[in-house]
Amino acid sequence: MARRKPSQQESAGDDSAGLNGRDVARHAELPGHDATCAALLEQVRDGVVVVQDGVCRYANPAAAEMGGYQVEKIVGKPLLDFVAPESREEVLDRYRKRMEGKPVPAFYEASLLRKDGTAFVAEISASIMGYGGRPADMMVVRDITERKRAEEELRASREYSRSLVDSSLDMIISVDQDRRIVEFNRAAEETFGYSKTEVLGRRVSILYADPAEGRRVHETVLRTGRFAGEIANKRKNGEVFPSYLSASILSDSEGRRIGVMGVSRDISEIKRGEERINQQNRDMTGLHQALTAMTQTFDVKEVLDELVSEVDVALDSAYTSVTMVNEDGSLGIDSDTFRGVPPLSLGTTPPAHTRGVIESGKPVVVDDVDGSKDIDPLLLKVGVRSFAGVPIVVNDEAVGVLFVHSLEPGAFAGRLALLKAFAEQAPIAIENARLYGEAKTVAALQEADRMKTELLSNVSHELRTPLASIKGYCSSLLRFFDRLPEEDRLDSLNEINQASDRLNDLVENLLQMSRLEMTVLRMEKEPMSIPPVFDQAVADMERKAAGHRFVIQCDETVPAIKANPGSIRQVLDNLLTNAVKYSPEGTTITVSCHAREAEVVISVRDEGRGISKENLEKVFERFFQETPGIVGGGRGWCWARSGHFQAHRGGSRRPYMGRERARKGQYVQPDASAGSARICGTAGKGGGERNRGQGSCDPGH
Repeated sequence: MARRKPSQQESAGDDSAGLNGRDVARHAELPGHDATCAALLEQVRDGVVVVQDGVCRYANPAAAEMGGYQVEKIVGKPLLDFVAPESREEVLDRYRKRMEGKPVPAFYEASLLRKDGTAFVAEISASIMGYGGRPADMMVVRDITERKRAEEELRASREYSRSLVDSSLDMIISVDQDRRIVEFNRAAEETFGYSKTEVLGRRVSILYADPAEGRRVHETVLRTGRFAGEIANKRKNGEVFPSYLSASILSDSEGRRIGVMGVSRDISEIKRGEERINQQNRDMTGLHQALTAMTQTFDVKEVLDELVSEVDVALDSAYTSVTMVNEDGSLGIDSDTFRGVPPLSLGTTPPAHTRGVIESGKPVVVDDVDGSKDIDPLLLKVGVRSFAGVPIVVNDEAVGVLFVHSLEPGAFAGRLALLKAFAEQAPIAIENARLYGEAKTVAALQEADRMKTELLSNVSHELRTPLASIKGYCSSLLRFFDRLPEEDRLDSLNEINQASDRLNDLVENLLQMSRLEMTVLRMEKEPMSIPPVFDQAVADMERKAAGHRFVIQCDETVPAIKANPGSIRQVLDNLLTNAVKYSPEGTTITVSCHAREAEVVISVRDEGRGISKENLEKVFERFFQETPGIVGGGRGWCWARSGHFQAHRGGSRRPYMGRERARKGQYVQPDASAGSARICGTAGKGGGERNRGQGSCDPGH
């Protein structure tokens, strides 16, 4: 039978129930203690057996209980009857040597037999004593079956833990409080290149690319209890690699800190995968930006510039170029960028490797120019070490080549697919630009024809009024000259003269407007101050329109601009004339000039009826009048917009027209970078004062 495990108190020997048989045995032969020792031996938890002549002479109750015997069944029986076969030789040998006085270890383990024939492991402590006046061997026996089982379980647990540590794909490394390595599993050996025996006892700093980082990690763990993050490790061969480390404090069974344990994993492949994904994202972004930029223009040169700019960034090229086949079959560099090399003067003849790609229609990648025969000496001189080129193909014909160059060898290995993807975007944009050019030419011819027809129609309409006036007065003079008073004849001649002036003015305006819209007129711009032109125009109009009151408001801080003074004056005259023409006599016309951010604003405000909402867009049409029958050429806003206005702006963008006001003048915007002026006229319908309203000039156009 298995024994009950003694309590802590019993093990300590604090009362008779926990007496240790070995202690009692040591005092068994002291004079006067025979009876006392016998009583104690009956109470101890360890089994005590006295053997003399190979026979058991004494056994205490604990020994009998241990084997499932009665005491009398043990006494008188040979010792070996209670020893398992595998231990009999060892037990007998030790017994004989001890009885012969030879040195024998006092403690040993042996397998003993229970009454039912089962074996159990016992720890035996033997010593010579006197028994019945003769030497005898007193054996103190302790059943250690449970201890052995616990030790086996502990051993198995340790082996299992060791197996887990060694079979882990993660590196497991432990250090003591001096940061010396005490654990280094198989994954760590394979990753770092060290064997376990090489690193045990050495400081963990040898595993860090930067030993200072290792100290920081250790200090963080001691301070906060843990660390988790990326670190840079170093292999035995010196190679540095990234790893992700999770470290924590290592404690013993009583909770005392004994070191730090870290579990880490080599994340080199993860990092490379992330970089590949990031690179693909950058490549796709570059392609998208290139395609977007190239499709926003219909100018071939701008298309190629955008292509080169995006390729330069996407492939980190030191020198990027696009060479196209000219109409005569020659080659020319149409666009290039330089980053890392000085600008190159390659002349009108591209390098031989460029022509080779165009003629073959096949891409080329050279990882090291040392092995290339066709490389231009000028490229070698600036340090180009590798390059790649792909043809630009339109309708199955190579019309150009896109090239990238680097100062590093092998810079474009594996990048040919991206370069081809960029080159495949160019033909789409080039073809779009070509089609747009053709369409624009057709549209221009159609517009010219329309303008001619419209001009003839407008001329015939506008010439009719002054010609009819001239014809009528001339006919009256011819028929009734003698009968007309002198005063009437003078009035008729005066009317003929005024009608002739209007006719001459109309013809001149029509011719100038035609020249403007056909882009014949070229504005000569010069630095000018707005206020003097502004004041002179108002003064001249005051003399012509005495029935109106003019109010001038002009800031002293208005900056100078670069513009054509005559054209600016003409626009002002036109605005003032319209204000006089379409506002009642006796009303006020307010003219103002002031600076606003990057603009010079000139406004003409009158008290006329304004322009109805439905006619706002029509004010830019030739000869349109909100109020029919008013004498005038009808050129007004059309002339201001499509004539001098566009000539200054350099474009055909229609100005914004304020719809919440009446009629107001124009903006003149100084361009800080180029010093040029931009002008736009606006019109709208007003509110209570029926002021001729204010619009705004888009400063970006």
